[in-house]
Amino acid sequence: LILLGISMLYDLTGHLLMSNIKQSITKLVANGNYHVPLQITVTLICVGLAVKSALFPFHAWLPDAYGYSTVSSAAILSSLVSKGYIFLLIKIIYRVVGYDAMIISGILNIFFCFGLVAMIVGSVRAIRENDIRRMIAYSSIAQIGYIYMGFGLATQSGMEASIFQILSHGATKSLLFIAAIGLTDVSGFSRRFADLTGSGFRNKIAGAGFVVGSLSMVGVPLFSGFISKLLFAEAGILVEGKSIPTLVVLAVSVILNAIYFMKTCIRVYTPWAAGYYEDQRISFKEEWSYGLTIIGFIAVNLILGCTSQPFLDIIHKGLGTFS
Repeated sequence: LILLGISMLYDLTGHLLMSNIKQSITKLVANGNYHVPLQITVTLICVGLAVKSALFPFHAWLPDAYGYSTVSSAAILSSLVSKGYIFLLIKIIYRVVGYDAMIISGILNIFFCFGLVAMIVGSVRAIRENDIRRMIAYSSIAQIGYIYMGFGLATQSGMEASIFQILSHGATKSLLFIAAIGLTDVSGFSRRFADLTGSGFRNKIAGAGFVVGSLSMVGVPLFSGFISKLLFAEAGILVEGKSIPTLVVLAVSVILNAIYFMKTCIRVYTPWAAGYYEDQRISFKEEWSYGLTIIGFIAVNLILGCTSQPFLDIIHKGLGTFS
């Protein structure tokens, strides 16, 4: 789909350089020429990138890919690979198509609607999961919905909120996946919630990492997730016609996040029966490199949550170079 859209862009503009394509598209939009072909072209590229980044309803591949891959692969996929396609979409919006053409095509409104639905559907599916890795994977679908909702606001503040969400989600979701594997390792390598009872006591550093990641996903102050949700709320209030849906779905999403993440935290810190995986305790000294990884991601989360302004300034300046 992406390559087909690029081919159609070349056919419409006669260029492959981004700056030249944008100039040609600006002229086409101003003159009202080739409106339908241009709309189809933009749609093809955006749908292709939406599939690669797992936006609802193109998300079916993500739970299995994240849930059954190795923990290192899941961490990299969730924090870097899928976000690369989102950054490519941002670049196309700013440097290739332009906001005017995106608004005329109606794609941003579709992003907004799909993003809102993803925030709810992903969380509902996560609540129904009995596998901790797949629960985290479905949570990613909801978090990707936040990003596309920000795109759909079609404002500078919405885009900045989405980019900060990319940073926050990358740090937090990597922490959750790495912490989850530590919890399963001391639970007979089972990923079922019933077997994870008390795992936070058997692997204290993994339990602490999962709690911090969960608090960030829910949006508790001091963590990066709180800042991203606050930015989305502030951006949504400023957009007429989209403020109420944004705020309502944000509130519902936070409640749903709290349900499944707090339920899991309670499970891993529920006392277990005597002898229940007692021989599978892990100390920091035994797994010091794993512990340092958890501590590093916790630190990144706190830095993003407590000192967010420098990062927001960089994002603002970076978007200025794109436009």
